[in-house]
Amino acid sequence: MIIQQSKATFATSVTDNLLFKRQTVTSPVEKTADTTTISQAAQQRLSAENANDLNNPHSTNLYRVEGPVYSIEEMVNSKGRPLIAVKMTEAQVNEVKLREQQEKARENVNFNYAKAHQYQPIGQVIVNGKLIATVSDAGTVESPQVIPNLSEQSLSPADRLTEIARAVKGEIIYSNFLPTMGGWMGPSAPESALPPITARSLSEILEQEIAPAMEKKIAEWEAQTGKTYPRHA
Repeated sequence: MIIQQSKATFATSVTDNLLFKRQTVTSPVEKTADTTTISQAAQQRLSAENANDLNNPHSTNLYRVEGPVYSIEEMVNSKGRPLIAVKMTEAQVNEVKLREQQEKARENVNFNYAKAHQYQPIGQVIVNGKLIATVSDAGTVESPQVIPNLSEQSLSPADRLTEIARAVKGEIIYSNFLPTMGGWMGPSAPESALPPITARSLSEILEQEIAPAMEKKIAEWEAQTGKTYPRHA
């Protein structure tokens, strides 16, 4: 199925696996488990982008298109099949926009919470004066290299330091820390502190409303023509 979000139109296509290319905007916030990792260099960019997106309900930041764009009808007709399309309603389009605004608002809260509750280093492992790893009071590890054979179990910060030092045959220091890679980490905000999500996502609207409407149109076409609509190339 082709999704052409710029025109809010969904249509059967040459192949069910073909999508228009959507620009990926890499967020400076990477959330892993219950930890939000944010680089210091990205902090100002995140604040500026979020403020702009939240204050501009018509923002199309996530809907820019890279590369060539093709007409859905042209592609479908090239295979000798009719175009059967379902146009999103204004309410559906607005719901998708609201969902993205709500997700952005939650991202902002998580960012600010993590910044206010940053993990602090308790020790570093060095080898020949070179920094190998920094361990925080939450047990998180920051390292410029892959350290092999570390346990996947949850360890206390002290035990993790010891494990790393043993693995690389290094020395543990507890003060006068060497400069790190410049990032910082903090916990995600509790769910109770996050703005609620009330709007459906695009995929939910597609599954719940667009796909059934598409199936209905295909069934009507088949009944009128006595043919079976070719769903696959």
